[in-house]
Amino acid sequence: MASGPKPRDAAGYDANVTAACERTLLTLLGAFGNLKNTLRLVGGLVPRYLTPEAPPDVPAHVGTSDVDVVLNLQVIAEGEGYAALADQLTARGFRRFVNAEGRSSSWRWIRQIDAQMAVLVEFLRDAGDEQPGRVVTIDGERVSALAMKHAGIVNEWFESREITAPLLDGRGTSTEIVRFADVPAFVVLKALALDDRIENKDAADLIHVIRYAGSLDQVADMFVRRIHSSQHGAAITAGLTALRRRFCDDEHGPGHEKAGAICYARFHVADGDDDRLLREQRFASGLIEALLDRISAAESCGTSSER
Repeated sequence: MASGPKPRDAAGYDANVTAACERTLLTLLGAFGNLKNTLRLVGGLVPRYLTPEAPPDVPAHVGTSDVDVVLNLQVIAEGEGYAALADQLTARGFRRFVNAEGRSSSWRWIRQIDAQMAVLVEFLRDAGDEQPGRVVTIDGERVSALAMKHAGIVNEWFESREITAPLLDGRGTSTEIVRFADVPAFVVLKALALDDRIENKDAADLIHVIRYAGSLDQVADMFVRRIHSSQHGAAITAGLTALRRRFCDDEHGPGHEKAGAICYARFHVADGDDDRLLREQRFASGLIEALLDRISAAESCGTSSER
C-alpha cells in the first residue's frame, strides 16, 4: 500500500509499486491537459530517470512508493491555470487522501491501482517568502499545494525524458514528456528534506544519484555550473550546508557518525551487521566529503571542474 508509512530499508520497496507510480504519473499528466509542461517531478521516482539502470555499472534504483510533483507558482498566481483540476483528477480515478482521523487532504490525492495497491500523489509548490508547510488552494477549496522551501528551483533546473507506459484502467499505452529535477536540484531538495526529517530513504536517494549520475568530477561540475548561473544561490547554499551538516566531519564529530551517514547505512543494511553498517556509513560520509571538496576547489579556481 503506497499510501502508508514509507519503508525504512531497501527490502520494503518493490519494482511493481515503482512501475505503478510511473503509470500514475503519466495518468496524472493527462489530467493537467495543456498545463502538463508546468509540472516538475521531484522525490523518489526521479532517480529512475537521472540514473537509468545500466548493469553492471549502474544498478537499478530501489524505487519509490509515491509521486511528488511541484506546481508552478506563477501559473497558480494567474488564477485560472489550474481551474477545474479537481474534476479532471476525479475523472481519472484520483480521490482526496483521507488520513487515519478521517480528515481529507486537498494537496494529497490517492489513486487505487488494484485491490492491494494505491499510489499517493502530493502536490507541492515553492514557499517563496512564506512559511514552509503552508497549504495554498489552486482550484477553489478542492485542490491545494504544500509550500516547500526552494521547490521552485525545478522550474529552471530540470531535465526531460520521453516515457512510455500503460495508463491506468486499461486506457492504453501513452508516451509523455516527463520533466524532473536535474542532479543539482534533486540533491539540494533531498538534502533539505533529510535535514528536516532524518529519513533513511532521503539519504539513500541522494547518495544513489551522486554516486551514479556520473563521475564525481562530473557531478561536481554540474553544481559549479549551477552556481555560476547566478540563479537560486540561497537554495544551493542551503543544500550544500545541509549535506555538510549531515555527512561531514566538523567540531561536533566525525562524518560517519552523522545522521545522514547512519540513515544511508541503515537503509541498505537491515540485519544490524555492525561491520557492514560502519563500512556504509564511512562510504556515504566519504562520498559527500569528496563531492563538497571538489565543488569548493572548482569555485576557488573560478571555473568548472572539467575546464
